[in-house]
Order: sequence, then structure tokens, then C-alpha cells
Amino acid sequence: MSKKRSIWSALGLIVLGVVLWGGFNTVMEATNTLSFCISCHEMHDNVYQEYKTSVHFSNPSGVQAACPDCHVPKEWIPKVIRKIQASNEVYHWLKGTIDTREKFEARRPQLAEHVWKVMKATDSRECRNCHNFSVMDLKGQARFAARIHKDAMDEGKTCIDCHKGIAHHLPQTLTAKAGLPDFDPEDAEDIMEICAACHGVYAQGTPDGEYPRLAGMNPAYLARQLEHFKNRKRINIPMIPFANDRELPAKDVATITAYLASIDLPAHISVIGEDAANKKDFDALGRLEESKKSLNIPHFPGNARAGGRLYRKECATCHGKKGEGNRVLSVPLLTGQHSKYLLQQIDRFRKGKRVHDDPRDQQIFQQFSDAEISDILAWLSYQDD
Repeated sequence: MSKKRSIWSALGLIVLGVVLWGGFNTVMEATNTLSFCISCHEMHDNVYQEYKTSVHFSNPSGVQAACPDCHVPKEWIPKVIRKIQASNEVYHWLKGTIDTREKFEARRPQLAEHVWKVMKATDSRECRNCHNFSVMDLKGQARFAARIHKDAMDEGKTCIDCHKGIAHHLPQTLTAKAGLPDFDPEDAEDIMEICAACHGVYAQGTPDGEYPRLAGMNPAYLARQLEHFKNRKRINIPMIPFANDRELPAKDVATITAYLASIDLPAHISVIGEDAANKKDFDALGRLEESKKSLNIPHFPGNARAGGRLYRKECATCHGKKGEGNRVLSVPLLTGQHSKYLLQQIDRFRKGKRVHDDPRDQQIFQQFSDAEISDILAWLSYQDD
């Protein structure tokens, strides 16, 4: 009798174990879906809305990478560890740590840095579930991407080193306008008097492409270009008298680049009604000044639709989805820059008179036809409409 009881007890324990194990895994999988991840308004109203505009949500191949694909390991033990760590997220959900948009944005830098740190430590493990260097067909990739990926393989880099902000917006501290270095306005205006002679009072540049727009540009990028002028890596005759440590020491470089980055050039002047324009107290001079502070790029001739497709394939990863630049990588904006200036610089890249990101990029630029370049510039010229 005791033997039968022992057998039944053992069978009961096995069944109970199977049920508990199955229940545990069922709960694990139920909490490992996109619908579960966005079931709270904190995720649905913030990161999910950003994710929906990304290539991971919708793309020509129809392969979707949802929240768990990027943020939860597939291997069982790391997955369990991640689920245990998620209890901290439940705690903050109950506490209401990010239950408003303002709270979320204030916390975003800390959240992003944490995710990037984990990805770096795991060699971008979740990325590599789909993107594996060992099976990449570099010949089938975009021209610049193939060169960069080959370098990444050789240098032992990992995905997150370059691909931040792919599915979600970057923290405001890393965007073009936020977190600008402090500077002395009076010193900046004194230096700007020299710059304005060529680049304009508002650093708007010239439509003929001779002098670029500097307003709103990434300060780190501007500082790097000034350094290139100083050491003659980039030759520019008008800059020679000014690009030296006597005329433009490091302190002044930091001041003027921060000042230029802080200048906001709207693409359009404010709209006023006909009644306001006809009033006696209408400020015509103020309206004229406002128009001088705006910069809208005229439409460049070319096939903008084809240019958009080519831009998204070849340029968007570094220069941003709409040509807004990338603060993290110190990549300049393209949208809002004068088309003829961009065309001149591309010609210099092609001829080897200026280095793009890498000397090898000269050959890549030579592979683009004139029509393709015009199409890209046409698309960019529509982005500030």
C-alpha cells in the first residue's frame, strides 16, 4: 500500500511540476508580447508611438521586430533574469515614476543610457538575433553602410555603438537644440561680427552655395571643421586668415560654435491676417526683420520621390530620417542647408578635395550619378516646407 502511495505521490509531483512549469512558461510568454508591453499608457503613449514610425514596426519585407525581440533575450536563463529585473519596472509603474509625458521625458536620458549600457555589455545580443555580421552580404547593402559595417567587423564594434535612436527618439539632451554648451553672449557676438561678413548676420549662409548656413548646426561638428581648417585637412581660402590659434583659440571656438548652434532659423515667418497687415500700428520693419531670420530652401530640380528612396537607403542612418543630423555622432544637418552648397561639397568629395567621413568615401561618391545627386537634393529641399 505504501509503495502504491509513493508511486501515486511521485506521479502527482510530476504532474504538478509539469503544470507549474507550463504555467510559468505560459506567463513568461504572455508577458513577452507587444500587446502586453503597450498595455500601460506609459509605454503606449510614448515609446510605442515612436516605434510605429520605425523600420522595425513596418518595412517592405513585412518582418516586424517587436519590443521583446529587442529588449528580452531569447536564451532561457538570461530571459528569466530579465523578467526578474522587470519587477523593478512594475514597481515604478505602481509608483507613477513616468506616468506623464513630462516625467517620461525627464527620465528618458537615464532609461536610454541604461538600455545602451546593457546592449554594449551583451555585444548587442538581441540585435544579433536578426543582424549577424557573419552572414551579412555587404555587396547587397547601401554603399556607405557596407563600408561602415566592414570597418565595424574589423574593429570589433557592436550594433549599439552606432545605432542609437533607431526605434525610439533620442533623449532631448542628445538632440540638435538641447544641452548646448554655455557661452558668453557678448564674446560670441564679438566673434560673430567677423563670421557675419560672409555667413550673414544670422549665420544663414548664401543661396549661391559659396558660404554655408551655420545656424543651428551641431557645435561638435562645427568645432571639428574649424580644426580641419586650422590643420589644413580641409582647404578653404577665405578661412585661412581666421583658422589659426592666434585668431581663433580653443576658447573662442567653443564660444562661437555654441552660439551658432543656438541660433534658430525658422523655415517660415509667422502667418498674420489681412486685418493685422492693414492696421496703422503694423510693424513693417519688424516683419522685415522676421523675414530675414527665416530660411526656406527653394525646391531643387530633380525627382524628389526617387531622391527620398535613395536618401533613406544611403544617408538616413547617419544624417537622420529627414536630414536633421545626428547629435550623438556629430553628423551635420542637411535639411535647411543650401542646395548649391551641398552640391559643391559633394563635388569636392568626388574629386578628393575634401574628405567626407573616410577617404574611401571618394570612390563611393563617384558611384552616384549626377541625376541621383540631384534627386537627393530635390528631396531634401522639400523637407523644410
